Amino acid sequence: MLKIKHIEFIKTVYDESLSHNIFSIANIQFSNYPPVNGALLYWKKNTSRSDFTPEGDFKFFYDMSNITYYASVKFPKNIKLTRDQRQELAYILLDERGFIGTYSLKTHSSRRRKFKPQKGLDRLNFPEEFDVKSIPSYVGPIIDEIDMNQMLEANPNMSKKFIHDYCFWRYNLVKLHPTEFEKYLDYVDFSYICYACDQLTEQYLIEHLDQVDVSSLQYNYPVLSRLSASFKNYIVNELQRKKLKINDHFEQEIDVFIEDETYFSEYSTIHLLDEDELEQEEEKMEYHFFEFERGQYRWQGSEHMIKGIPSLASQIYDDMGYKKRSNKEMDTLFAQYSKRQISLISAVLEPHWLHRYRDKIDWQSACHYNEHLTEDFLSAHIQYIEFEALGNNLWCELSEGFIKKYLKHFNHNQPVPIIIRHLTEELYINFKDMIKVDSDLLFQYYDAVGNEEYERLQELLSE
Repeated sequence: MLKIKHIEFIKTVYDESLSHNIFSIANIQFSNYPPVNGALLYWKKNTSRSDFTPEGDFKFFYDMSNITYYASVKFPKNIKLTRDQRQELAYILLDERGFIGTYSLKTHSSRRRKFKPQKGLDRLNFPEEFDVKSIPSYVGPIIDEIDMNQMLEANPNMSKKFIHDYCFWRYNLVKLHPTEFEKYLDYVDFSYICYACDQLTEQYLIEHLDQVDVSSLQYNYPVLSRLSASFKNYIVNELQRKKLKINDHFEQEIDVFIEDETYFSEYSTIHLLDEDELEQEEEKMEYHFFEFERGQYRWQGSEHMIKGIPSLASQIYDDMGYKKRSNKEMDTLFAQYSKRQISLISAVLEPHWLHRYRDKIDWQSACHYNEHLTEDFLSAHIQYIEFEALGNNLWCELSEGFIKKYLKHFNHNQPVPIIIRHLTEELYINFKDMIKVDSDLLFQYYDAVGNEEYERLQELLSE
């Protein structure tokens, strides 16, 4: 551990002529490492999705949902710190020079819980040859008499007390973050996890695809509210293939369930940490490379070029509390994916990963479902683009210029949703012999087209 002895901040004058808006210079003294002098604290407009600048500086955002600007630290070239050490030291400097902004994680892997799964597990007196599937996934901590009698009759080796204790234990277990109960998966039917855990993400489900029980998952509304159309389509196809009962809630409107990203949105809110809890957890932040008592060199000036930065944890974890993977970690994971998993993950990967695995992903799936596609990305990977699939993408935003340029690449033997969503009066007039659309079809995409354009197009269609 490197022990920080002293931090000196030097105020700088804002200069618009500089490409980097430097708002402070820091000199750091260590008790067991050479000093680092001239670390530049700056902010800059963000122009890429990468976590790092082209020079290797880590980006810190005040609000991860708005990544227009970032703060960072540029260290002298002669220092011998690793990338991870630079990231942590940059956070310390920005924390001292600015102050931590509010940033709400939906959940977080380090949040405190009173429930201790190992202690509860040790107290359970498992009967011989216990099968986790012997207790149905729909059974919760409160068990009615009918369900209890059925389980006792089917499993004479289990006692009433054990069933009560076990159901209560597994109920509390799945309230933890999935990364916290991973080592207990052998003790719980994965069907129950699919049914009761509201913190599952699409990537987690894809990684555990061979264990996913779609018949249970279809009743987990908080999770369904976050899934992409690709995975919802997979759920429906699996239910139909296995001839299983489809949830009455969407059985009669399957297409709406799959395509509408607001379906079950009323269930999408899960427990948020209170602000007090966030502050307490942040105070207990453990550094991996530096020993430092926070706040002792905090800048006392009233001006701040940045209002704050989110916690270091929020830079390392996504908003659902899963640790963001490095390239090396993702390479290892991707190499283990089956063909089906690759197809599903292609629908939700961000551009960085789509590019990294461009020769391995399922471009049909990516073009059809991926909401992260941009014009710049599509243009840079034009040789991979499956235009017929892209034509059915309901989330990708394209300009009129892009559509004109590649219009002939789409399959015009049928209506092309992505073109209708972006249809303008000019596009229709110039290419009406090619674009298939009528009044009813245009109405389906009213929200995307916009009222004024919709009215003009309806007039043209009625001529």
